[in-house]
Amino acid sequence: MPRVKIPRKSTTVDMTAMCDVAFLLLTFFMLATKFKPEDVVKVAPPSSVSSDDVPDKNALQVLFDKEGKVFFTYSNGDELSGFVDVVSQQQNLGLNDVEKKRLIKILNGGGGIGVPFGELKQVLDLDADSYKAFKQPGIPAADSANNQLRTWIACLLASNGGKQPDNVLVKGDNGAKYPAFKEVLRAFTDNKVFHFKLVTAMADAPPGSALWDERHKK
Repeated sequence: MPRVKIPRKSTTVDMTAMCDVAFLLLTFFMLATKFKPEDVVKVAPPSSVSSDDVPDKNALQVLFDKEGKVFFTYSNGDELSGFVDVVSQQQNLGLNDVEKKRLIKILNGGGGIGVPFGELKQVLDLDADSYKAFKQPGIPAADSANNQLRTWIACLLASNGGKQPDNVLVKGDNGAKYPAFKEVLRAFTDNKVFHFKLVTAMADAPPGSALWDERHKK
């Protein structure tokens, strides 16, 4: 019997369609990814072995640098118009719609705010370049009689019907003095906020500890 010769076929696979899909996915993730904004002030927090991620949803964060300057931010992912309205009304700021939108952007993913209420309207009227170059003096908090951080927190709670954010964070510079931290705590306790997390820099666990063994197990 004659042998049947099976014709050879090319093993080349046309990957054009897959390349198109890959580039579409890459483009989607590039456009949809939201990068974490830089803090309004550079802070070098103390180190700890904690490995918990810093939450970015419904998170109130207070920052203070080594000079004791205090800054406030509230990342929620939602519209903060109610919160900003309470701030404007209670402090008689008279913010217009453009200024309110600017403040929402700064608070909700824009790095945070750190100016006295008396200067807030003027700061919100700065153009983008002037605002970027402006060095915020910090929210007054060193004097317990004029602790404006306490007012920011009170306005946030009032806009939420008294409900506290899911995450309350404190990020302080390792070189800051205790009085700065004390007044931040006073702003919290005066508003009956007793639970918060300290944001620290990542450090390895002590060798030989259970956490060290867990992190370095093969």
